[in-house]
Amino acid sequence: MDCEDTLSNSENRTYTVIGLMSGTSLDGLDVAICEFTCDSTWSGRILQFNMFDFPEALRSSLKNSMILTAEDLWKLDKSWAHFAAECISKTSPELLSRVQLLSSHGHTVFHNPQDGYSVQIGSGAVLAAQTNLPVVCDLRSLDIAYGGQGAPLVPLVDSTLFSEYTACLNLGGFANISILPMAWDIGVCNNLLNILAREKGVEYDAEGSIAKSGKIIGDLLQQMLSIPYHRLPPPKSLGVEWMQKELYPLLEKVADHPLEDRMRTAVEYIAISIVNDCPKVGKILVTGGGAFNRFLIQRLNELGDGVEFYLPESEVINGKEAFAFAFLGLLRWLGKPNVLKSTTGARKESSGGAVWLP
Repeated sequence: MDCEDTLSNSENRTYTVIGLMSGTSLDGLDVAICEFTCDSTWSGRILQFNMFDFPEALRSSLKNSMILTAEDLWKLDKSWAHFAAECISKTSPELLSRVQLLSSHGHTVFHNPQDGYSVQIGSGAVLAAQTNLPVVCDLRSLDIAYGGQGAPLVPLVDSTLFSEYTACLNLGGFANISILPMAWDIGVCNNLLNILAREKGVEYDAEGSIAKSGKIIGDLLQQMLSIPYHRLPPPKSLGVEWMQKELYPLLEKVADHPLEDRMRTAVEYIAISIVNDCPKVGKILVTGGGAFNRFLIQRLNELGDGVEFYLPESEVINGKEAFAFAFLGLLRWLGKPNVLKSTTGARKESSGGAVWLP
């Protein structure tokens, strides 16, 4: 990608940007301080990565955000931003002094591009006022206004900064993949596994040990794999609403089965869905919290014969999405396109994101 800077000092070719990411799996807030350099082409690295657990009250509000009143949702919008600003203040003072821009994905509450909206809370005004940094946020809305899905956005980052891989697979609340020129949400991942794990009183299935001890429920697996979404061509994307409509009814039918069996079936469903959408050969970069689920990775490797599912160092596994949104925000700040119409289905490429100046 051309990295000519049309807005700032032409001699400034290195940028330090904070990226914020808050996923639907509610693992916590990811804060990545990143450095991007342009020398005819872009390169980038994570200087520091931290994940901050949500306070229980905030986490509970985020969990129930879809059913909050309008007034309570606006309160949550501000609360999330105040929490994010507090987390940023706890990062390296030396690195913070170098930061030029803050790019926030925010926290997704609604994602319904078919009806023309996707809502990520996390007030850009509060972030700008609290951090004294220019802020880019609301990165999806313009693409949706142009008829796109508003997702996935990360493929542009993959093509620019991770081009050495055949594909890039992210195992977050949902699993998504970039195989340029296309990218899409494959299906559910940690959102489903974490819901089941909470029946055991834990937030997630550490290393997949619960699932590994169970047996596959054949009928449930086939019903999951038969969900119409999996037969749709890309571009396509998912929100929590889809889980509630398509997956919850299936899980309710087998609620009397042992948790271990339901968890084992969920892992198999996720792994098969992913392998079905992956290239049959090549090296695939795997990031996101699901990369730490050893049993899920084991099943991917067993089902995806001929494909190398590559796990990088933990900082990249955890921080890639925050890193990606830092870069997308920088492109918006520079007035560059930061959405690929080939991946979202929009009428045109755009430079999406609202800008708040302190």
